[in-house]
Amino acid sequence: MPDQPIPQAYQLLWDHENQFAYAVAKQVLQKPAISVWLIFIPILFLYYAHKIQQYKAGVHDFGKGLARSKILALDSALEEWQSGGRDEEYLQAFVSKDLENSPNIMRVRDKQIAEVELLKTHYAQLLRQQGTSVSTLIKKTYKTGARYRQFLEQIHAAENEVHDAVLRAYHPSEEAQQVTRKMQKIIHKLREEEVRTIFNS
Repeated sequence: MPDQPIPQAYQLLWDHENQFAYAVAKQVLQKPAISVWLIFIPILFLYYAHKIQQYKAGVHDFGKGLARSKILALDSALEEWQSGGRDEEYLQAFVSKDLENSPNIMRVRDKQIAEVELLKTHYAQLLRQQGTSVSTLIKKTYKTGARYRQFLEQIHAAENEVHDAVLRAYHPSEEAQQVTRKMQKIIHKLREEEVRTIFNS
C-alpha cells in the first residue's frame, strides 16, 4: 500500500497529548510562591525569576517525558496507518547500551511496550475518524462515556504498572514515590473531567 497523507486527526492528537502532559506537570510540580519580601527587597526578584525559570524548565521536561510513550504510540500508529504494515521500529526507543539487562530493567521495558501497544490500538481507531477536535474523534470512536472510561481504566492500569516497575527497578526516594502517586491521582482526575466534558455525563 502506498504511503497516505497525514490525517488531520494526527495533529489534533499530538497537540492534545502534549497539552494534557503539561497540564499534569503544572499540577505535580510546585510553582515558587511569591514572598512579601519581594516588595521590600528588590534583589529577591532576581532569585524569584531564577526559580520561575527553573520551574518552567521543569514543567517542560516533565511534560515531555510524560508524553513520550503517547507520542511513540501515535507515531507508530500513523506509520501503520500509512503503510498498511506492522511497525516495530518504536521498540528501539526502549533499547539503551547504558542500561543493564537486569530482570527489573527488562520488566520496565516490557511494561512500557505493553502500554504503547494498548495506545496504538486506541490511536489507530482515532486516526480513521474525521473531525475538527479530539472530542469529536473520541465520541465517534467510543460512542458512549462508559466505553471510553473502560479504555481509560485500561490505560491507567498500564501506566501504573510502568510506574510500579520503575519504582522497583530504581528504588527512588520516598519523595519520588509520593510524586508518582500524586501524578497518578492527577492524571485520573483530569481524565475523568475529560470524559464528563466530552460525553456530558
